[in-house]
Amino acid sequence: MAREPRINPTDARILDVLQRDGRRPYAEIGADVGMSGPSAHERVKKLEARGIIRGYMAQVDPAAVGLDVLAFMWVTQAPGSVRDDITDAFAEIPEVEACHRLAGEGDYLLKLRAHDTADLERVVRRVQTTRHVYRTETDIVFSTPFERRPLPILPAADDTAKSGEAPGAKR
Repeated sequence: MAREPRINPTDARILDVLQRDGRRPYAEIGADVGMSGPSAHERVKKLEARGIIRGYMAQVDPAAVGLDVLAFMWVTQAPGSVRDDITDAFAEIPEVEACHRLAGEGDYLLKLRAHDTADLERVVRRVQTTRHVYRTETDIVFSTPFERRPLPILPAADDTAKSGEAPGAKR
């Protein structure tokens, strides 16, 4: 059973604002959620300290930097080697944008970025020659209608009831 996050309605609204614009000034965040800028700043610092906010980064357009090909690769680890963690090997390949461990037919799902199909072939071969990789299947993406949506953060049920607000309510 997943543990319920301890997010109150105000923190949920702050997280929504920051996911949409991580550079938003504290005064504007405070105005959006009904508090002063310094109070919003204090809340954000607490969310960072709790590890709920893990960091801030620029969202770079892959095509603008020449990474025109997006692919997903399903990786099956060699029989008898499942005790060996091969994620560090995948992390050494710069074109692997994300690595997910799976329950199901495959063991890993990798998100790959490449300049073109010849470059993708090079990246695929590099993954395929990684120690303990048994089988791979690669799917090339034609288009991405949306990506990196903000997480749908709802306040904890008991906190919502106490505040009298509907989950996800905006002020």
